[in-house]
Amino acid sequence: MSSKRKWDQPGPGDGSPPPKEKVEGAQSDAAAAAAAIAAKIAAQFAGGGLSGAMKDPHDAEYTHDIDINDVRNRYLLTKSSTQQEIHDETGASVSTKGIWYPDRSKATEKDPPLYLHIMASTRDVLQKAIDKVNELIAIDMGSLVDDKKDKMREKRKWPEEKLPVGLDSIRNFNVRAKVVGPSGSFVKYIQQETGTRVQIKGIGSGFVDQETGRESDEPLYIHITGPEEGQVARAKVLTEDLLLVVRSEHAKMAAVVQQQQMELHQMQTQYAAYSAMAVGFHSHILSRSFAAPARRVFPSYNRCFLSQQAKSANRIMMH
Repeated sequence: MSSKRKWDQPGPGDGSPPPKEKVEGAQSDAAAAAAAIAAKIAAQFAGGGLSGAMKDPHDAEYTHDIDINDVRNRYLLTKSSTQQEIHDETGASVSTKGIWYPDRSKATEKDPPLYLHIMASTRDVLQKAIDKVNELIAIDMGSLVDDKKDKMREKRKWPEEKLPVGLDSIRNFNVRAKVVGPSGSFVKYIQQETGTRVQIKGIGSGFVDQETGRESDEPLYIHITGPEEGQVARAKVLTEDLLLVVRSEHAKMAAVVQQQQMELHQMQTQYAAYSAMAVGFHSHILSRSFAAPARRVFPSYNRCFLSQQAKSANRIMMH
């Protein structure tokens, strides 16, 4: 004989399920209550105001709610200084209520979207406060993002200087390398001493402009920028001193190159003269029909002489 546990026993009554009519009636009552709540929330959202919200028993005689959840000037309207200004001008009290929702569809009856609650002792005072709030809402705040970008551009625009280098690269003298120094040490020194930015730009600089994607068409120059005029001026003095040294070295190297070219030209002239003389001498020897031993010796001498002259010319060209 099986025994039933306590929680297996039927409750008070006969234990039979409630009638179908009672279940359907309860469901319809719940649906009606939900619909009423939804209609109440919808009424609060409609028209830009929240007049249908629950009234605070401590409110003044006349009140009004203005929805500012999606208003661009809500930051201005919720500031205590702004609300104090409205009170001083109209005599009405203004307070911030609700919660700001990026997606206002997530608002609830308990936590409605952001709004201003206005309280006044007379209808005239209330209307003045409402007009003042609407006036503040209508203020054009401008493009906050664009204004910030413009200010940043103005802040980034530093004083600048452009110093032309005025030199062309020659053999064994790369102008850009001489200006920036070994591993960029000369430019880095100027930057560290002055707190500026020093860059070499123009033709042959290797500096690619971000906007055009190529080097500037200007002749080689040094570009200096910095936050203060004094820093840029100091960097300019150091850069001009650097350019004086580079130009002095460039002049010395140019003189060396010119001397080498002159020596090369002389050697080439001598080589041409000796070649002509050797050819003439060789022809003269052949025309006189020397003996066989002599004919074998002189051509060898000519080839040796011409080879020595060619080697000397090549050494000068390499330098």
